Amino acid sequence: MHILTGLLLSKLFTGSGKPRRFKGFRGIVEIKHAIPGRVRYYIPTLKMNMEKGQMLEQQLQKAAAIKQIKVNTLLGTVIVLYDPGKIDEVTLTGVLARLLGLDKELEKTPRSLIGKEVSQVLKSANSSIYEQTDGWLDLNSAITVTFLSLGLWSIVRRPSILPAGISLLYWAYNNSLKAP
Repeated sequence: MHILTGLLLSKLFTGSGKPRRFKGFRGIVEIKHAIPGRVRYYIPTLKMNMEKGQMLEQQLQKAAAIKQIKVNTLLGTVIVLYDPGKIDEVTLTGVLARLLGLDKELEKTPRSLIGKEVSQVLKSANSSIYEQTDGWLDLNSAITVTFLSLGLWSIVRRPSILPAGISLLYWAYNNSLKAP
């Protein structure tokens, strides 16, 4: 059953049976268009940065596999004409990232757009609760107090309610450990 579920999920996420092309690294070094021998990148750190653009051109022109490079710092794009027999898109993407010092950015765990938005909503709720209670509560302590109250109420009044009062007390305890 697990194998069948895995196959169905892989089919769902990969689409048809076609292999997916390497698209670079979203928001860092993205491949916008590629055909063998020519690739266009979007690199946000190059926007309005003439020094990095010139450095990148100078460094890549030294490589034998690179035929031509054109950097547009206004748009943050790079077009590279290369010999596909000597280098491929994936390697070229890595070289660009390395030359521009984007290694640390690639190592960071990416956050989804929804994850960022949820984080902002929680920060806003935290600030609002803190301001409304004149600093007595923040979101984390409000959640902890809620779990603690429900846990005690569940143990005393209604021990059959799920989740059990002990679980709520445990959640309150764990949540209190996360407080800064």
